[in-house]
Amino acid sequence: MYRVFYLLITVIFLSSCSSDEDNDQPLLSSLIMPNFSFKQDYFNCNLNQEYSLINIESFFSKVVDQSAEKLSKDLNLFLLFPNNDEVINSFIISITTRKNHESVLRLVEVLKNEGLEELATCSFGIYQNNGIKLIDFSQTNNSLFLQEILRCRFNEGYNYGTFKIAIDRFSNQIKSLKIPYSSSYIQTKSNFDFLWINSFYEENYTETLSKQWIILNDSDEIKDEFIANATCVDSNLYKAYKLI
Repeated sequence: MYRVFYLLITVIFLSSCSSDEDNDQPLLSSLIMPNFSFKQDYFNCNLNQEYSLINIESFFSKVVDQSAEKLSKDLNLFLLFPNNDEVINSFIISITTRKNHESVLRLVEVLKNEGLEELATCSFGIYQNNGIKLIDFSQTNNSLFLQEILRCRFNEGYNYGTFKIAIDRFSNQIKSLKIPYSSSYIQTKSNFDFLWINSFYEENYTETLSKQWIILNDSDEIKDEFIANATCVDSNLYKAYKLI
């Protein structure tokens, strides 16, 4: 999974040049901020004893069927389950909104009123982290896909502004290859830490990447640029279900 990540995400990071004119680059690049378009919240949940994923699936199906009209139209709701775990006893509730804090509060209220706390113990901390969709593969309506969440940190002297141009280059290449893939950048409360979200819309995505992306001449250079700009702490892969 890390091999896939390094050959995908690293394209967005540009190394600083060594000329004297670049001495002010970190200062200037720090003024470049993403054009954030949504808010992201994650609620980590653990199943209570005597309950299973069948109970969770049934619960959320009922909530969607009976309470959808109570929720904001700008809210998207996803369930994330660890991929390839034989026994799953945890999951994540993922929520994106159009900068609407009240809609998240309303959803939490609905979930509690419908009895989620009997089935699972969840941390309902609402942080409303800023997010931007970097690549949006709009040619799919899949409600089931794989999603990878990476926790990353900028190396000293680097920030979002140092790799903005490379993001555009990466986006253009992926779009031209028509790879069924989306990516998002989530800024945490620290300006140095961020989440990189990869979404894959076909099961054999590693084969697709190998045949179309990894063979490009830029891949090795891209890997070096990533290592220079940021370090990722960990990577977790989930089966994602879009409910709303």
